[in-house]
Amino acid sequence: MEEIQINQLKQKLELQRDETMQFLRRLEQEACSLDADTTQRGPVRHQCVKGGFVRANEPAKDRFALIEAALKRIADGSFGICVGCGDEIQNQRLQALPWTQFCLRCQGELEGKIGASLSTRTPIPVTATSRRAG
Repeated sequence: MEEIQINQLKQKLELQRDETMQFLRRLEQEACSLDADTTQRGPVRHQCVKGGFVRANEPAKDRFALIEAALKRIADGSFGICVGCGDEIQNQRLQALPWTQFCLRCQGELEGKIGASLSTRTPIPVTATSRRAG
C-alpha cells in the first residue's frame, strides 16, 4: 500500500477516533446527569441507569480499541497486513473498515468458526505464532 493511501486512512482513523471519544464522553455525561436525577428518586433506578450506560458504550469502546490498534499498526509499519495469515489486506476492505485486522478470507474463516463478526471486537494481539507460515 502506498504511503499516501496510508496517510489518508490514518486521517480517517484519527477522525473516527475523535468522534468515538466524543460519543463516549457524551454517553458518560448523560449517564452522570441521569445518575444525579435517579439518586434523588432512589437506589433501584440508579442501578438501571448504570447498567444501561455500560451496555450502550461497549460497542463504542470496542471500536475505539480497534481504531487505536490500527493507528499503532500504522506507526509500526504493519498496517494493512492481516494478523491471521500475514497477507496484505485488500485496499477496498481497508477503505470500508480501516480498523480491520483481518483479510476477507481470514475474517470469513474466523466467523465460520465462532459464528460472530470479529470486525468490531477488541484487537487480537499479534505474535509471531499467530501468522501462518508461507
